[in-house]
Amino acid sequence: MDNKTKGLVLVLCGLIFLLLGVTMPLAAVLKGILLGSSLILNVSGTVILMNYIKTTKESSR
Repeated sequence: MDNKTKGLVLVLCGLIFLLLGVTMPLAAVLKGILLGSSLILNVSGTVILMNYIKTTKESSR
């Protein structure tokens, strides 16, 4: 799996957890776990995608 696909999968999983955390009536602890994991997945995916864009840009020069 290349970095582009890996980053997109992490961001999409983070968005799914965010939607679940916002829409479902859950206890505060579970909502915190869902939103925390959403934040971690989104940031990780974004960093991977930014590195992919950087390396693609450098290799095209």
